[in-house]
This record gives sequence, structure tokens and C-alpha cells, in this order.
Amino acid sequence: MVLEQVLNKIDNENLAVHVVWTPVLASDRETSVNAARKIFDGDDRVEQYWDGGQFLGKMYGRIVKLPRGRDLAWDIYFMFDRGTTWAAAAPPPPPADWQHQLGMDERRLNGDKLRASIEQLLGR
Repeated sequence: MVLEQVLNKIDNENLAVHVVWTPVLASDRETSVNAARKIFDGDDRVEQYWDGGQFLGKMYGRIVKLPRGRDLAWDIYFMFDRGTTWAAAAPPPPPADWQHQLGMDERRLNGDKLRASIEQLLGR
């Protein structure tokens, strides 16, 4: 979805994609995501990280209201304004917009809406 709807369709040097892999299933390990990481090989706009302790997902689970009362943010697509500040000692910033794959509601992932939101944030 991100590859087809965002990276392949938005040609903007200001676009930065940060993929955070985190274990959700018992079989999830850093080595098990190696094949999935290859999807983004060759695109310099993409940085990928492993969050084995679910640290970021748990923090965002407290920042945004997740479907069905979930407290771990995973399979979520956060969009941030270009000027968003991240500080190591502070909670992560709230997203300007976000979508998910955790249930059926108004924030359910939709490729066209995802791309439109990103293009708006990029000033297109």
C-alpha cells in the first residue's frame, strides 16, 4: 500500500518515510522482518527501524484513540507536518493525521486518502 500509493506516486524530495517494525505475534522477530524490509530497498526516502520492546507503539497507543480499545499502535500510518519536532526526552509528537488497519472506522487505511493527506502536508 505505502509503496504503490505513496512512494510510487509522490515525487517529492521532502517526503520522508520511517517504518517501525515491532513484534505483535509470538513469531515476530527482527530477523523475520528482513524479507519485508526489502520492499523498500532502493528508496532513499525510507528509513526502517526495529522496536523490539514495542516502546513507540505503546507510547502512541496513549496518544491516539485506537479502535476497539487497543493500547498498542501497530499497522498504523502516521503523518506529520514537516516542522514537527521530536525530542529524545519527551513523548513523541501527535500526528497531523493517521490511518490504521486495526478495524473498520473512519480512519481505516485508504490509499487514496493516505496519499491525499500526505500531499496536503507536503504543500501540493
